[in-house]
Amino acid sequence: SEFIANISYELRTPLNAIIGFAEVLENQFFGELNERQLEYSHAIVQSSQQLIALINDILDLASIEAGYLHLDLQPINIYTLLESIYTLGRERAHSREIDLRLECGEDAGELLADGRRLRQALFNLLSNALKFTKEGGVVTLTARRVEGEVQLEVSDTGISIPVEDQARVFGSFERGSGDNRQAGAGLGLSLVKSLIELHGGQVELDSEVGGGTRVICHVPVAAPPVARDDKEAPRDVA
Repeated sequence: SEFIANISYELRTPLNAIIGFAEVLENQFFGELNERQLEYSHAIVQSSQQLIALINDILDLASIEAGYLHLDLQPINIYTLLESIYTLGRERAHSREIDLRLECGEDAGELLADGRRLRQALFNLLSNALKFTKEGGVVTLTARRVEGEVQLEVSDTGISIPVEDQARVFGSFERGSGDNRQAGAGLGLSLVKSLIELHGGQVELDSEVGGGTRVICHVPVAAPPVARDDKEAPRDVA
């Protein structure tokens, strides 16, 4: 974990520089670009941002495994939490002609949690759902209170995860076999699982061929997070 963290820090520094200069080109601060140049500069920015997001996920997983990541627990309004995720994904869903729905009443109440980390987990799930749902499909964000816990759910009508892969897709760098939704580096579900477990909760996966996928995060309303030894986090040299 320490090796991965150190390498990730070293990678992030030049990537930030690449993003900065590419954004200067994309915004045409030093002169007008033609259509192809704009397309290329936009591709550089997008690809670099994807790499930064991947590196940040790796750092978070390494920090969790090493016991460095600690939660900042605060009362979190459940409706406000889901509405913020909905707002972040709305434009992307619209551009892909996907029906993004929010099913959570404004009277859903609060839970004791780290708002930033819950948003990170839910946005990760939403991004995957939008990525693997075809045009005309439906993605739904849902929250409900059930017996001392809050169930935060992201469901979609997209590509399913085969039964034989469901038991292992929560592992770090695990990917499903064949043409299914567990493409990429295989970090998304692993990070979501780790963040929810830090809150003392658990993640449930329900996916059937032709029936889409549901990921349900069971988060205790007020339970303390899993106890971890206090350690000093490695210094960010980026």
